[in-house]
Amino acid sequence: MMSSALFCALVIVFAPVISTEQTLSHYSYANGAEFCCYYFHNESVSMFSHEYHTHYNPTTICQYNIDVTEPEELEDNCDLVLCFKDLNLDDGDFIKINHKDLQVTYGGDNLPNYPLRIWDHKVSFWFSSDSYDRKDEAKWALSYVCLERGVDHDLCNICDELNERAVLPEDETENWYRIWS
Repeated sequence: MMSSALFCALVIVFAPVISTEQTLSHYSYANGAEFCCYYFHNESVSMFSHEYHTHYNPTTICQYNIDVTEPEELEDNCDLVLCFKDLNLDDGDFIKINHKDLQVTYGGDNLPNYPLRIWDHKVSFWFSSDSYDRKDEAKWALSYVCLERGVDHDLCNICDELNERAVLPEDETENWYRIWS
């Protein structure tokens, strides 16, 4: 069985040769711990914590890689905007956004009410949880869109628009993302 870290490294190396029709993911569960890696290339996607409607696994480490290459005209010509719809994490759990120009860590239940703009079409973030101080309502949801450079965009309402679409059906048990474009 391939480790999640090795899978993520291989995805980063071979992503340019993978069909733009696919979203890559790797998931493994070992000794009560959840490991996952996702790669998104689409213009706009909403992502949800695993077990969004009940509670994510208390020992989870997931990496999410965003590298917009679809549609082709946006590659190297757009900037990412990230918006949280839900952010209600157990104590000790966090989401860490990593970019060459920006590193931000979110924890707890302080939902940012502003978009996070990244002046690039690529970013990665990590979600990590531990088994302490569990809350029944713990979950998170994050959406992004890549905005074409050189075009005026209404950033004031962009999170409202993204969050309105970011709905995971109650009966959803395995597809933890929605691709919008």
